[in-house]
Amino acid sequence: MNTKSFLIKMVDSDDAEVEAHLVLLCLGALALIGLSVYHVVFLGLAFDPEAFGSGLGFLMAGGGAAAFGQGLQRSKQRDKGNGYYQ
Repeated sequence: MNTKSFLIKMVDSDDAEVEAHLVLLCLGALALIGLSVYHVVFLGLAFDPEAFGSGLGFLMAGGGAAAFGQGLQRSKQRDKGNGYYQ
């Protein structure tokens, strides 16, 4: 499996093409990790696991809330229509 197909499978769902909240969650996690590396390596400051952990926790909670909301929206669309997403 190449890198492109791995990344596409990571943000893809069975019902839709690409999930926007998953893309944003992955980009947010990469930015959080990148900023933590910058903080330690380039600025020479100590790694703060509490700040990193809480930031990652908030990011995951936001992604979970977005997924929950999107799931509710899709179930309403399924109930309203003929089973197809609109």
